[in-house]
Amino acid sequence: MIRKLTIGLSIILLSTAVNLQAQTLNVAQQGDKALLFNFVGLSTLNLNAYQGGIGGKYFLSDGLAVRAMLLFGLDNKTTSGVPQSTDNSLSFGIGGGIEYHLPLASRLSPYLGGVFSFLNSAETTNPGGGRINSTSFGLGAIGGLEYFFNQNLSLGAEYQFGISSTNSSETGSPSTNELKLGFQTAGLTLAAYF
Repeated sequence: MIRKLTIGLSIILLSTAVNLQAQTLNVAQQGDKALLFNFVGLSTLNLNAYQGGIGGKYFLSDGLAVRAMLLFGLDNKTTSGVPQSTDNSLSFGIGGGIEYHLPLASRLSPYLGGVFSFLNSAETTNPGGGRINSTSFGLGAIGGLEYFFNQNLSLGAEYQFGISSTNSSETGSPSTNELKLGFQTAGLTLAAYF
């Protein structure tokens, strides 16, 4: 019984995979639109933290797309000990960019492009009740891959090399400026095309 079930499921999965490969996908075409759900900061995979956004993408011509995002982040850290301390951070911002998809006839679409972001965040620490406000501006180059499951759904992964400038001020302390150049972040984007 189990053997027949296993063979039956294997045949169904194999025929589905062959069917999917046989379908012709017309992706990254002029006029294509997508709703984007972005997840970044994958280097830590911390369940207490989330950084990402929601936005949209529009193809101006075949292979050339613009995108815009509303960014947000949440981070909550608790350190045990005496005294116990908590660190909460909340951030909001905007981002945008341009993507050029290489003309390959495949479900996998590599792309290159450029992005910018503006982010404002507030961090509160207890005990002590200190508050840190910071503003960041970033500009970078991206490289990524977008895999199309079908005509309407894709998953993309990208890496960013860029520069970011952050100005931070803490209650009762002078402000600080920080400039970073290098690989900034890795991210995943789920796209729903319509």
